[in-house]
Amino acid sequence: MNRSVLQRGLPLALAIGATLAAASAQAKLPDGALDPAFGRRGLVVTDFPVNDDFVRAVAIQADGKILTIGEGGGDAPLHRDYLHCRLLRFGADGKLDAGFGDGGQVRIKLRSNSQPAACRALAVQADGRILVAGGNKGDALLLRFLADGKPDRGFSRDGVQTLDAGGFDEFYGLALQADGRIVAAGKRFDADSGQDAVVLARYRGDGNADRGFGRNGVVVTAHPEQAQGAGAQHVLLQADGKIVVAGGGGRWNLIARYLRDGRPDPGFGKNGSTVDRITGLNAGAQGLVLQTDGKFLSSHPIVAGSGVRGTLLRHNADGSLDTTYHRPDLEISGRLAPQSDGRVLVVGNTAGAAPKPGRLQRVNPDGSVDATFAVAPIDFGGNDDYFIDLAVPGGGRMVVAAWLSDENRIGLARVAATTYCLADPVNPGRWIGFSESGWFSTIDSGIGGSGQGLLAQGRLRSVQPPGQPAGRALSAGGPAPAAYRVDAFAVTGDVRGFGFANVSKRGSAPATYGLVDTRMNDPACKILPGR
Repeated sequence: MNRSVLQRGLPLALAIGATLAAASAQAKLPDGALDPAFGRRGLVVTDFPVNDDFVRAVAIQADGKILTIGEGGGDAPLHRDYLHCRLLRFGADGKLDAGFGDGGQVRIKLRSNSQPAACRALAVQADGRILVAGGNKGDALLLRFLADGKPDRGFSRDGVQTLDAGGFDEFYGLALQADGRIVAAGKRFDADSGQDAVVLARYRGDGNADRGFGRNGVVVTAHPEQAQGAGAQHVLLQADGKIVVAGGGGRWNLIARYLRDGRPDPGFGKNGSTVDRITGLNAGAQGLVLQTDGKFLSSHPIVAGSGVRGTLLRHNADGSLDTTYHRPDLEISGRLAPQSDGRVLVVGNTAGAAPKPGRLQRVNPDGSVDATFAVAPIDFGGNDDYFIDLAVPGGGRMVVAAWLSDENRIGLARVAATTYCLADPVNPGRWIGFSESGWFSTIDSGIGGSGQGLLAQGRLRSVQPPGQPAGRALSAGGPAPAAYRVDAFAVTGDVRGFGFANVSKRGSAPATYGLVDTRMNDPACKILPGR
């Protein structure tokens, strides 16, 4: 389909929509509903105790299978003499994958010493290989496994890579470049000075250090103005290849940006970093996402009255704190995941003396809490269930991972959270994501590597085109904020189909898009890393 066809307008889009809608169907659950096709009424609990294992992360493969990584140890987990991590894989139906490792699990044991050891982060490469990051013996640790769970002997030294950056080192986050390079972020603790520092390392696809990055593949950035917690807890890649990390501790929030070669970005904050001291802040960044307009959101617990609640901070693309952002008042604080319409999902636990109950909340692009997102109770049957992480694949079905402390088991829940993606088939780098609540966001990751777009809200109305088969047609239109206008059409409901949209900014020419799939976070709707 060429651009001239797309520009002929809405009547043609309606006709094509009817044709494609008739050829395809997809069941749609209401937002917040548990997926009955997953486990038992949307919930999965491992049928074996995990002892001291504490689930740290969840990831979803391209084929829909689900991975979790947890850490634990022997009888004395605070003084264990070896690292014991458990890598699990579940099928898309929630059952343990018998073809992975030993009956669905891979146990990771590495000799340690008196230093604590941990597995913190999890990522799946495009070729299906699995990365685990953490620390052991005071060194940062990176492991890689083949798709069947066996150690990847072609990765560094028998599937294991370690880093000693001059202190007690540990990786907390992973990001994958499109060229196969691996970015790992964490912290270094210097016992002599009592200070933390950001550690950033990049590795080639074979697991060896990327000598063209920083100093022999490593960058260490100290922040002496910050009292504690100056390490990086999260890392992400912009469309232009720049690397962003977030961390901090106590009342301090840290966000830093680096160029592709590891140098601090002089156009971001002060010498590449922004360190904010926020009154009431109770911890550093617990989650980090990049908005389509180039701004960053981080999640934090915050003291409110006699208790602790959650909130989000927003930083502009240059690193400055966005003082115009309406910080949401959340019941929870934890990991973040973006939706393609600009809204953000938050998973965590009610702060305070007890971790219960775990919850999911959704925040609109203007900072308001999405009151329409009513999640069904996620009840694994325990009293103290820690909601740790969430992963959002295509298809509008996110997966939440929890540690069930009553029974020392791992729990998974699959929940519906749908948005719709419009992408230009001529230029897949340009797209629009929109929702039935009227929010929309655009991204232009293919022109100039800007990775920035629009965030706004318009009206959403339903119409029934002549000859349209079962399903609904939605139209999103003004009035939006004065500078923007969006007109969008999509076949939704129980069908997939074609859509048409025009998004314009005052003083600029309209941009034209065509819908290729109404699945949530369609690949065309993702910011492509490494550009």
